[in-house]
Amino acid sequence: MALLSSLIVFGLLLLPAPIFYHKTRFWLLRRLFRIFASPIFPVEFADFFIADQLNSLATVLLDISFVLCYYSTYWGKGEEECTKKTLWYRILISLMPPWFRFIQSVRRYFNTDDWFPHLVNAGKYFSSIVVIVLAVLYGVWTEKEDGCVSVLGCDLFTAYIFFACVSTLYAYWWDIKMDWGFLDHTSTGHKNKYLRDELLYAGGKKFVYFIIMGLDLVLRCVWTINISLADWTFVNKQIVVTVTAILEALRRAVWNFIRLENEHLNNCGQFRAVRDINVRVITDERKEDENEDEESDEEDIKKHKTPNGTPRRGRSRANSTTSAERGHHLSAESSNHSRHKNDTQPIIHDNVYSAEINADTSV
Repeated sequence: MALLSSLIVFGLLLLPAPIFYHKTRFWLLRRLFRIFASPIFPVEFADFFIADQLNSLATVLLDISFVLCYYSTYWGKGEEECTKKTLWYRILISLMPPWFRFIQSVRRYFNTDDWFPHLVNAGKYFSSIVVIVLAVLYGVWTEKEDGCVSVLGCDLFTAYIFFACVSTLYAYWWDIKMDWGFLDHTSTGHKNKYLRDELLYAGGKKFVYFIIMGLDLVLRCVWTINISLADWTFVNKQIVVTVTAILEALRRAVWNFIRLENEHLNNCGQFRAVRDINVRVITDERKEDENEDEESDEEDIKKHKTPNGTPRRGRSRANSTTSAERGHHLSAESSNHSRHKNDTQPIIHDNVYSAEINADTSV
């Protein structure tokens, strides 16, 4: 059943037919290809954002490899054979997500020539790679050596714990300071102290962001539970691994919201995006009003056209000509009628502005 589910998921992802969110599926495939070819292509925001998700899905990727191993090679005793620390593909799968982000950070450094923050970010993922290598070496050592019974008595384990703590604190500081934009010194003493100037979620309530900061630290230390599994006999190891994987996915989901918020605010600050977009709702009544306005504009254009269909040059010249003819040729009745028609309209005589006198004249 697990193998069938995996095949269905991968089959739908690669399905070329224009169904099941065809554009989204192939957008994801293109991004995954760019992630695997990170040294070749320039790194965009979507590229390292998806690569960050892969770092939180390491357990899921290992489970996929376990399913393939279980149903293809060791059908009867897969749990024992397919979870060995010495399996090369499990080591490779564990190293791939941090390696992708490491090489992406290095590529961004070569594109921008800015060692900060790109090389510093690369150092964060390099520390993760060191932790994975030490964990693998320690696992291989405990499988082959019977003398390493006491966990705290192994120097390799001590090195693993030390680098794991350093990597966790390193990643947590990067989350708070760089990815989320908190601890902004320009906000110190203002309304959002220890955060940043603008907060978009939860109505800008500061305590929500402080809770998220604490939750991120707690969930980043979940790996310590796996360390304690060697002494836990009252719970199944696979259950704990599943729970820790779910907690990591939850942490990444919260991280995504705050990361995108900070990215949007940075884009607004650099005039690459706008924060607020005013969208006026078009109702049926408003459509009717706009249609009526367009019809009235068309009627006005038709009125100001000459008999041969060309638009008049201006009302002022026409009024000037009519005024001259009215003074020499028209009768008093036509003059009165024309004056009543063009009441309060400006008249130009030899580029001199004058206004007609509003008065009732009788013939």
